[in-house]
Amino acid sequence: MEAKSTDDLSPTAAAAVPSLPLLVYDHGELPDNCQTMLSVADGSLHTYQVPEMRNCRCLVTQRGLVLLVDTVSLQSSLWNPQTGEKIALPAMDKPLPEYCRCLLSDTVTSPDCIVLVYDLDQTELLFCQLRGGGSWISQSYDIGVYKLPESYCPQPKKIKISSMTAVHGKFYFVDSDVIGVLQFAQDPGPHLEISTFDAPMPELDTDAPQVVTMTYLLESSQELFLVCLFFLGCGFERVEEVGAYRMDFSKQEWCKVTDIGDRVFLLGHQNFAASCSAVEHGLKRGCVYFAFHFFELSSDFHIFDLVEGTRELAGPNQQDVPPLARDPFWMIPVLP
Repeated sequence: MEAKSTDDLSPTAAAAVPSLPLLVYDHGELPDNCQTMLSVADGSLHTYQVPEMRNCRCLVTQRGLVLLVDTVSLQSSLWNPQTGEKIALPAMDKPLPEYCRCLLSDTVTSPDCIVLVYDLDQTELLFCQLRGGGSWISQSYDIGVYKLPESYCPQPKKIKISSMTAVHGKFYFVDSDVIGVLQFAQDPGPHLEISTFDAPMPELDTDAPQVVTMTYLLESSQELFLVCLFFLGCGFERVEEVGAYRMDFSKQEWCKVTDIGDRVFLLGHQNFAASCSAVEHGLKRGCVYFAFHFFELSSDFHIFDLVEGTRELAGPNQQDVPPLARDPFWMIPVLP
């Protein structure tokens, strides 16, 4: 792997950033609060001090823009890492939840675009209108409780949204055999309306007594996709199989696909999922790039070929990457 010296990544230096997508390794506050970026296309390593990441919480959206929230003033904005441009958003009333994700309902040019933050630990949503909204709005939700034995869970435990994406201005989440839809409404005041429909979750064809499924929702070519990582038993050491499914809204069912065209799916920590062109960004078409490890911080990532059914473990030489402060995260091409 090619390693480069530490540079300051300012807007004027944005053109020097290696081609996206990048897998970003964050090394924390000390000694220089830098990030190592791996170009997935050519395997080169580049280390930068990114000003926008020094005093802000950063949440990468599925459209490539990054939500920045200043840790002191709580002022927020959407940052384009390719151009350095920012779109100002209202200041927040309180810090972001410790574990959360950010999504955009549509392109930033859409007059109806909504910026949504959902808490992975609590049944709370936080959203604002990109244009015309005066403040961030907090909204709780109730989509039922987990069906757990009373001996294991004496008090009912509320279901929390873990995987969600946006297609055509609507947010979609999955809970077992149910698809939830969040849609912005103005009357009687700005809020998100929740509706649901049934869609059986895909299953692994196996005689194994127990299968654990890890799910990721994402939009690709303006269609809704589900990626399932199947594990046998309770161990997460090895992915038994990876399946990709497209939602057929006319039948309200998941249809398995092995050919996703000139696309790759990028999966990561905290159910991050996005899609981009393979040819345009020098990647192998029809593959799922999975960058998450359950038991340790690691710079490796998996490549699953949906067409050929093969898998590969890739990543930089461990000695080239300083110790990680948190799980690696994707920085992806910004969608128009």
